[in-house]
Amino acid sequence: MRASLAYFLEMTVQKIVYQADFNGLYLCPVTANELALAPGVFNIPYGAYEEAPPAPIAGKCPRRVGNAWVMVADFRTTPLWMVETGAQYTLGELAYGGDGEASYPGWGDLPPWLTDVPPAPADDLET
Repeated sequence: MRASLAYFLEMTVQKIVYQADFNGLYLCPVTANELALAPGVFNIPYGAYEEAPPAPIAGKCPRRVGNAWVMVADFRTTPLWMVETGAQYTLGELAYGGDGEASYPGWGDLPPWLTDVPPAPADDLET
């Protein structure tokens, strides 16, 4: 029995595909196995794509949109502040302002109600 398992594992054809999350943001490479009864057909995980995403660059991340990878702004590790109040913003948090309720996931264009520029310290405001 072990000999047939070893043979099967040797005969398994695999290829690397590229996994995205539910928003289409690239996560990591994953392995897709060829289907045993359908040579040339691979079991590609849901949300994975055969085309490699572009290499990430500072401040951008690959996102799958339709049939292509695009680069989008990436603020997921950048501290952000609310423009109106100067309060630090937590990604995904519901914010209330003059335009109503809004939230920001940390990727895509920075909305006008957020900034990555820290507010001036209180001492600077008094002078």
